Amino acid sequence: MKMCEAQVAAGGADYSHWVPLVAGLLVILGHSFTCFAGFRGGKGVLAALGVFLALCPITALSAFGVWIIFTFASKYVSVGSIAACVALGIFAVMGYLKLPFPPDDINLGLMITCLIVAVFVIVKHKSNIKRLMNGTENGFGSKRKTPKA
Repeated sequence: MKMCEAQVAAGGADYSHWVPLVAGLLVILGHSFTCFAGFRGGKGVLAALGVFLALCPITALSAFGVWIIFTFASKYVSVGSIAACVALGIFAVMGYLKLPFPPDDINLGLMITCLIVAVFVIVKHKSNIKRLMNGTENGFGSKRKTPKA
């Protein structure tokens, strides 16, 4: 919930439409490079969900639905996270799933923010992608895999 609070606080401090977007990006970066994990790893995807629930709830919930489907179908959280970010980018370009399509009030800043976050999360999952390709990624509900010698 603190992700939503940052959005509300930023929106209340200044009526510029860029302030909540920048605050959201900072929340995501802060959770992706947390000092509690040695500035690596973190909960960036979860923070992004909170940020986008405040900024564009229908798009965020749709991307979360994609995350649920891919995570449980593949048994890999990283697959779900990557798929959700791809979906977030696609949904943002589509105009936040609004009717009539295409909407005439697309927020370009929000669309760019969605795309930046989608690319950022996918890049941050590069090591997960390598482990998936090597078959050494740990899924939930399975024993730990060790690299093949």
